[in-house]
Amino acid sequence: MIELPHLAPGAAALANGQNHARIRAIRSDRWVGFDRARRVLRHLDALCDHPPTTRPPGLAIYGHSGMGKTMLVEKFKRDHPPTINPSTGVESMPVLAITLTSRPTERRIYGQLLMAMGASINERLTLMELEIRTVLLLKSNNVRVLVFDEVHNLLAGTPREQRVILQLLRYLSNEIKASLVCLGVSEARDAIAGDTQLARRLDQFVLPRWKADEEFQELVTAILRSLPLRLPSSLSSQSLRHLSRLGDGITARVFGILNELAIEAIQNGIERITDDSIESWRPALEKEAAFA
Repeated sequence: MIELPHLAPGAAALANGQNHARIRAIRSDRWVGFDRARRVLRHLDALCDHPPTTRPPGLAIYGHSGMGKTMLVEKFKRDHPPTINPSTGVESMPVLAITLTSRPTERRIYGQLLMAMGASINERLTLMELEIRTVLLLKSNNVRVLVFDEVHNLLAGTPREQRVILQLLRYLSNEIKASLVCLGVSEARDAIAGDTQLARRLDQFVLPRWKADEEFQELVTAILRSLPLRLPSSLSSQSLRHLSRLGDGITARVFGILNELAIEAIQNGIERITDDSIESWRPALEKEAAFA
């Protein structure tokens, strides 16, 4: 097996495989660590380790769609999976995450939480019965962090409906003494501001769009190390600036462009991403639109 020091260990193991396996791996979701993401994860880990208190701390993460908020939550959940105490048989679920629907209601949120814990749902239960059942299960599962994604969906409701849901989130956090993590686009800040007490206990972390700076270079380097290409890719400062513009500073778009170029490099045998390939890249949708 050829050693490939320019790749992360997982990518290096794949790089000696067949082309179809490498392309499939590139198209699959994968975690790529970089400084900005590690900072968020350290904060989330601290919340998970925080002892139960009457006013547990929390975190609000804001960022444009595609900046990687949901991927951060998935990584956080994998780092803190459910466990079962072998002596008591009691399951612990340190992190419980749901995505708020387009117009969340109390019943929907209780239902989503019950489903996330693997509990059956009886639609004939009253709201109070749903509340009692959900809180009891959250406590018995030792949930330490409650994660609510797409919080900006609250804005689809009336001001009264928004206040009801925000009060519900705060109530759940207080009742089970668990931290809250809320994620959403920038408008989510306006939604959370509707409950002053909740807003005050949430630290804020903003994921801004990428600029062509050292932080962006670190991101690109991390992505390149995750791509199972047999030759190292070395991009100039000009290519990095061009890539930043092509991706509009959005993490998912930058990933998508480099993934496409990596697949192309495998298919044509070049086995690396070059300045020329960055310069000549064009989005497939534009080509399709032009053809139409």
